[in-house]
Amino acid sequence: SSGINAEYGEAMLEEAGVYESEDENLTEEQMEIREKAGLIRKEKAIIRHKHRLNKHRNRTPMSERVIRKKQGVKRARSVSNVAGDVAMEVDSKFQTKKIKPGRDVSGLRDEKQVKAVRILKKRSQIKMNQFGRAGEADRHIAAKLPKHLFSGKRGAGKTQRR
Repeated sequence: SSGINAEYGEAMLEEAGVYESEDENLTEEQMEIREKAGLIRKEKAIIRHKHRLNKHRNRTPMSERVIRKKQGVKRARSVSNVAGDVAMEVDSKFQTKKIKPGRDVSGLRDEKQVKAVRILKKRSQIKMNQFGRAGEADRHIAAKLPKHLFSGKRGAGKTQRR
């Protein structure tokens, strides 16, 4: 029964002229206004689209030197490859440095020597660790009755808590 009511309601709306197109009733002036409004909407949509495309470009441009400093050599190389001819030439004093070996490995010839040094280092540490226990002066007996709690006269009503 609800379907029939809906159909009847639709028929009533059609008869009332709700679904008739409004374009037939408009004057030339109103048609011009509609066309201009359509053009304005299109322009705004284009502006919105351009803004969305350029949104991520709203940062200050960085020179290749700054990029190298901030993000390392790999990033700078990829940027220069992408930029092609536009990439700036970097002065010789800003050339990247080679990665230095760690201090524990510097001055050693090969991996065999590195292993030997590590073994010696572990062995020399054993004695120091043995002597690293708490000595006589480091031992401490905790007070069974802490002085700050148990000193002084006791007032009335202080038997349960202090």
